[in-house]
Amino acid sequence: MNATGNGENDGTAPASLEAAMTEVETMIRNARRALAGGELLDMTPLGERVAGLCDNVRAMALASSDPDAIRRRLEKMVADLNRLEEEIRAGAGLNPADGGADRE
Repeated sequence: MNATGNGENDGTAPASLEAAMTEVETMIRNARRALAGGELLDMTPLGERVAGLCDNVRAMALASSDPDAIRRRLEKMVADLNRLEEEIRAGAGLNPADGGADRE
């Protein structure tokens, strides 16, 4: 099992890609915890890390012995980011379904 505990990658990604994915997963978890605790968050660092991860994936996924494992892990990250967005919108009183166009 890898550092994130999800077992999806298990050493199939290059070390720098593994580190970038683990960092983003940790940031998402920490952001969700902070949001659940009522904290205000600056999401800029998470956005920057996600952009860096995208660059890293493009450059290194082909070096992986199991690109499908990387794809599955990235799909889970996208789902987690979408959940985080829904939680942020709900906390701000916005409707997640319409992107917040119904602000009161």
